Amino acid sequence: MSIETRQPDRHSFSRRNVTFAAIFVCFSAVTGIYAYSTLSIGTAAEMGAGFFPVMLSIVLALLALAIAFTPISPGTPPLRFASVKSSVLIMGSPLVFAATIQSLGLVIAVALTIFFSSFASRFANLRQSLLLSTGFTVFCVAVFHFLLNLPIPLWGDLITG
Repeated sequence: MSIETRQPDRHSFSRRNVTFAAIFVCFSAVTGIYAYSTLSIGTAAEMGAGFFPVMLSIVLALLALAIAFTPISPGTPPLRFASVKSSVLIMGSPLVFAATIQSLGLVIAVALTIFFSSFASRFANLRQSLLLSTGFTVFCVAVFHFLLNLPIPLWGDLITG
């Protein structure tokens, strides 16, 4: 009778994960330090202009560190570049939001931005994009307008006259 010993699957840390994590940690550190040194932070109850950028930079750094030490299986396919269409849609989305927030308001600006960016996925279809856009719009209006009471008009200058 023989006993077989099984070796556990060997995982290794990916140099690409560590490299990308280092880039994101550096980016978040620079952004966080800049926001902390130039903007008012405030408190959680009374947030200053720098509170969100500092917290976001901390979260980005923590996520990057978690990714850096995530092992990758030997059969993991290599990274692929995103398509030009996807890159343009994702990088153009903040421009859509910036161009429409004042004139069309929060509701339409968020809806257009999410709808526009959802087509960066090769699996996107019209129905899913409309549902995603509607859901995120409702969420953003609830959070930013009603819960946080930010002075962002729901409807812009073109709509309200």
